[in-house]
Amino acid sequence: MRVAPRLTLSAEERETLLRWSRARRGSPERARRATIALRAADGAQNLRIARELGMHRLTVARWRERFSVARLRGIAGEVERMPRRGVVPAETVQRIVRATVSTGASGRLGQSTRALGRRFGVSHMTVRRVWEAYGIAPTRFEPRPLRPDPTGAPTATEVAGVFLRPPDYAVALVLGSPTAAPSNTAASGEAPGSRPSTSEWPRPRLTEVLRDLRDDANDRATTRSGGRELLRFLGAVQRRVEPSQDVRVLAAGPSLQGAPEIARWSVRHPNVRLESLHRPERWRARTLDELRQLGRAARPGRESSAERARSIAGFVASYPEGGRPFEWTASRQEIRTGAAAARLRYDLAVTGHAAFKPADPVHQPMSDPPRGTSRDRELARTVLRKCLRVRGGDHVTIESWSETLASANAFVLESLRLGARPLLLYQDEPTYWAAASEVPPKFLARLGEHRRAALERTDVLVSFFGPSDRERVHAMPRNTMFQLGEFQDAMYRAAERSGARAVLMAVGRASEASARMYGVDLAQWREELIGGTLVDPTKLHQVGQALARRLERGRELQITHPNGTDLRLYLRGRTPTLDDGIVPPASPNRAWSMATLPAGVVTVALDERAADGVFRSNVRSSVGLSDTVGDFAGGRWTFVKGRLTRFTYEEGREFFAPSYARAGAGRDRPGTLSIGLNPKISMSPLLEDQGLGTLTLLIGRNDHVGGTTKLGWWAWLNLRGARLAIDGRTVLADGRLDP
Repeated sequence: MRVAPRLTLSAEERETLLRWSRARRGSPERARRATIALRAADGAQNLRIARELGMHRLTVARWRERFSVARLRGIAGEVERMPRRGVVPAETVQRIVRATVSTGASGRLGQSTRALGRRFGVSHMTVRRVWEAYGIAPTRFEPRPLRPDPTGAPTATEVAGVFLRPPDYAVALVLGSPTAAPSNTAASGEAPGSRPSTSEWPRPRLTEVLRDLRDDANDRATTRSGGRELLRFLGAVQRRVEPSQDVRVLAAGPSLQGAPEIARWSVRHPNVRLESLHRPERWRARTLDELRQLGRAARPGRESSAERARSIAGFVASYPEGGRPFEWTASRQEIRTGAAAARLRYDLAVTGHAAFKPADPVHQPMSDPPRGTSRDRELARTVLRKCLRVRGGDHVTIESWSETLASANAFVLESLRLGARPLLLYQDEPTYWAAASEVPPKFLARLGEHRRAALERTDVLVSFFGPSDRERVHAMPRNTMFQLGEFQDAMYRAAERSGARAVLMAVGRASEASARMYGVDLAQWREELIGGTLVDPTKLHQVGQALARRLERGRELQITHPNGTDLRLYLRGRTPTLDDGIVPPASPNRAWSMATLPAGVVTVALDERAADGVFRSNVRSSVGLSDTVGDFAGGRWTFVKGRLTRFTYEEGREFFAPSYARAGAGRDRPGTLSIGLNPKISMSPLLEDQGLGTLTLLIGRNDHVGGTTKLGWWAWLNLRGARLAIDGRTVLADGRLDP
């Protein structure tokens, strides 16, 4: 390969070249030539300089050679490119000049060099040289477009109403500014950001709406009866939106084809666009798509907007054919403040989910409490004997909810068999929800002294996660949710003061409502939680301890996977945390904590200052953020010098992006790396990181495990089947650990 010789510059030459290359006025050609000389003096080759400056390599080589021969004089002047005297007649040159100037002054589009060359019998390069010599060029006018550039369809920003009265269905969406295609606002005469008038939309004509009227008199009477209900709903929506707001109503059902009143109403209210989708399945698919778009196009700063839209879409998708009628409309204040979707989600959550049935009444006292199965008894024996190591005389407190009462009763029996003294604290879930809706929030956070006294004297606490309906929890008003959380925290603080050995049973999460929210199969989820808890904790401890020692002594981590993952992380000698399910006795040197079962994960705080490469998830999850629930798949994070510089998602970007934007300093730093140890876990929401061989990379907060990032936000991606090397030694490959 030929190597161009390096140029040597004197101090004066370098100063002059720098001045020419930075000059804003003067010859831009000279500035480029000066830059070529400077880069050549720095040792850059012609091909690299050509790529940087967007020039041909032969051009760079020519100016490099001219500078080496004539120094500054070789690149200072303009190049003489005019044809030699006598080659092109002076009269032809003058005619080219006059034709160019007159064409530009006439206001017509200037002619090209080739058109003028053909006209006067010269080459197009000759015309170009004449223009450059005389400093002229034809004035070019861009043609004015006949109409503005097309704009995108207006996007939904809020839900105004829902009408589910089979066989008629409708949902009303308030429209915001459309996502417009790039346009020339100066040419179109429209102000930037303006939205199209509703008069530009294709309006349904009265004849088009009435063309499919039914001829049968009985069917027509039935249709008109349903049409009056739909008209009442449309009128309620129209009264609640501002006159300047546009509304899209997606509707399906026989009332649209058989009620002329609806057609006439639509013509009289042009700001309400009624779209007939004819078949319920088409209406359902279009509605779900619009609700997903609603989550992506929500107002900036609205917390959990995508999660609300996802939840509402889930309810609509689960509505059965022939279900009970459901009608809902937002108030004008809710539409104005953007709070309509939040209330709709809450109202849907408290009506009974899939079939939208009324909420269950408060249960009467049970005459025959449910008894645990053999599987529940096995679960109780494993937790009490191997995880908590209950001894005779221990005070065991068991906190249970409606969904887990059978399992809690099994814990009571097994505690008695061990000679312990059990106490069952039962919370009826329907009563809990009734209190959440009827009791002032400030009363919900009060912990009675009698319960506090029992917890402060307990030796062992077994708490079943609850309430099980997580969809309803997320839909509660923020103040109510906060007060209920304060009550639970007060209970755990009382247990901490007693130094109780405590576990939180994740099997309490498994319920029909939560399974629908997380998008998992309930039976598989519950069986996986029980099977993962039954794994012998001593085996998890042995593998986890060996892996923790390697992480504590290691300095560099390398993660690779065929899906494109290639990430280098670093350690700082921090002590990893091992969650193996074994709860040690209270100690002054150990902070109190409540172990979550099933368990099986080793977590280490990473060096926050260094991370380079790509980490791509291959585990689909419904949870990937600390502050919302959504569908996440195909997440890809790119790190450069310890910072997250780019992120992409196949699914879930609408959840991650706004949450990431709200987070504070430290959000882009590597936080922790977790390695799963439990062979029974694969799909349980919030526990995917415990699956054997699963790597979980977390960004954001890590001060809880010895790091320095103190942030109330974190996010994570899971990866399975990867290779993990610590200081060059492979400890994980093909899902198998070899610490």
